[in-house]
Amino acid sequence: MATKTNLQSDDVIYIFDKKTGEKFFKQSSLKLCEITHYSIKSEKSGKTILLSADGIKRRFTQIPYTERKKTKAIFSWLQKIK
Repeated sequence: MATKTNLQSDDVIYIFDKKTGEKFFKQSSLKLCEITHYSIKSEKSGKTILLSADGIKRRFTQIPYTERKKTKAIFSWLQKIK
């Protein structure tokens, strides 16, 4: 059986996509077959995604995306070529 819980406005949690850096916030949670799923919404595009807690851990981070991290990855890739 599924039980849905809406998050209160005080409980707004922001997460960031690891690849694009897009900012999402959690809207509600849903417990389905003993696995907690979260409905998250993008601030930029407005799209809503339903992911399990494990899926969120893999795809998102609580640290904002920075360009410096992306630049650092390019330099490490170039060093591997040598």
